[in-house]
Amino acid sequence: MVEADRLDIKSRDIQAATEKAGEYKSLLAGQTVCTVKDAKGQNCAGHVKQWSTAPPDVVAKAAPGNTIHRCQRCWTIYEGPPQEYLHPKIVE
Repeated sequence: MVEADRLDIKSRDIQAATEKAGEYKSLLAGQTVCTVKDAKGQNCAGHVKQWSTAPPDVVAKAAPGNTIHRCQRCWTIYEGPPQEYLHPKIVE
């Protein structure tokens, strides 16, 4: 098995990083898994998904134009651009 480093993220070219942030953690370029460390220092590695049913008070704390994302394992809230890897724009 080959170890993948940050340069091997395939969605990095499609998904931009967070440019402006409010009160939540910012998404990295191509980030799809949680990077929060637990008490033992290990990454959570839960799936980060767009949270379309977030309460209005949570959405209000995010920077304008950002969407809310949440880890499915530890419930950490992230903010960033919509996840474009789901609907990539075709460059002509």
